[in-house]
Amino acid sequence: MPADERDAIIDSVLAEMVADPEATYRAAAILFQDFGVRCRMHRLPDSGLDLAAFRRRLAMARAGIYGDLDDEWHQAMAIGTSLPDDMLGPFLLVARAAREGAEAPGDAALAQVYGTHSLGRVRRLMAYMEEQGIFVLRVDLIGKRSITIPRLGWSTAAALPEAAE
Repeated sequence: MPADERDAIIDSVLAEMVADPEATYRAAAILFQDFGVRCRMHRLPDSGLDLAAFRRRLAMARAGIYGDLDDEWHQAMAIGTSLPDDMLGPFLLVARAAREGAEAPGDAALAQVYGTHSLGRVRRLMAYMEEQGIFVLRVDLIGKRSITIPRLGWSTAAALPEAAE
């Protein structure tokens, strides 16, 4: 099977999985098994992804990033590799919004990509990324948050953390 056709099937399967609300909070190892079954149902007997590569592709899919990556996305992924695996999804969600100049993702959207219901965990996650120099968070006088990724020069538009999605 040509590589572009294989990648299209993988993207399609990942999109199906991301759309399933029950998959949000499942362990990556269980989702990997589900991924393999879904690939076989799409006539792709071997996706060519190991568990680590699957986690990266799943994080990308949860952030809405599919297809081939350009050089800027490769730079973003390089930054993401400095983070623990579970933090890649929220990082990429912010990176996508920043690259597009969209509003900063809200805490609820970040929590969903992170796989938690806890907004407190998300706030600690964002503080950790800021401490690591990954993000610069700015809050204006009315409480709207914007997020900059200094190493990429990308910034989100300001939005209320609890209201933006």
